Amino acid sequence: MEIKGKLLSGLAGIFLFDLLGIPFGGLIGFIVGSLVGHYLFDQPKEKNAEDSEFKAYQRRQGTFFYHVFRMCAKMAKSDGPINKQEVTHMEYLMRNQFRMNERGREQAIKVWKAAKDSLDPFEQFARDFYNDFGRERHHVLNMMDMLFAMAACDGGLHPREEALLLRAGGVFHISRMQYDRIKSRYYHTKSTVQQTRWTPLDPHYAILGAQPADTLEIIKKKYRALAVQWHPDKMAAKGATPEALRHAKEKFQQINEAYEKIIQVRTN
Repeated sequence: MEIKGKLLSGLAGIFLFDLLGIPFGGLIGFIVGSLVGHYLFDQPKEKNAEDSEFKAYQRRQGTFFYHVFRMCAKMAKSDGPINKQEVTHMEYLMRNQFRMNERGREQAIKVWKAAKDSLDPFEQFARDFYNDFGRERHHVLNMMDMLFAMAACDGGLHPREEALLLRAGGVFHISRMQYDRIKSRYYHTKSTVQQTRWTPLDPHYAILGAQPADTLEIIKKKYRALAVQWHPDKMAAKGATPEALRHAKEKFQQINEAYEKIIQVRTN
């Protein structure tokens, strides 16, 4: 609360009323002067401060929404072309959860489309968000929850989606225990002994549909099955569309990189 205007005007009132010779002039002058100071000087400053704080809050909220739609677009695109359920979920976020007006929804759709078609990797989007909100842990956990919700909105959990979720967990410094707790809200998880921390190999195991406890022979079998399934030449022979073929090439590259990383670590 501003008091400078009240104090200065109150002192001026004391001086003025004393000069006029009014009984109890000092006291009356201070009261009158304080009221004048409040309404003419302090109140406008307080209102401006409140307006400034509200605008800062709106900007901060807008920045969070921006990151949400960027990362959710990448999540939706990760397992193939974006489907109706994912679009419906995005509309739910805009209308019901974030209660955006028409202009806000238009901006969110632009951000979504730009992120969907961007060549920047998901990890870059995750790092951008963490740079802005890493100190606000509730925002970080809230973002992780929203990413799981986007992955789950079309049913199941694709290995590529889980790979991105695990990478986000790594960037956000979320423990494996926290990760599994959020995951359990959307998927039934087995009550086995949990890892207590995230490891860099987790995303690669997820891409292959493997587990850290699997033998190298099991991992190799899963790798070969996926490599055959997603080989670009095989997809082209089936008459795949250019979009599907591009996705197959990306997927095939990810499968090979995941297998190479796991073998490199586990054989050294």
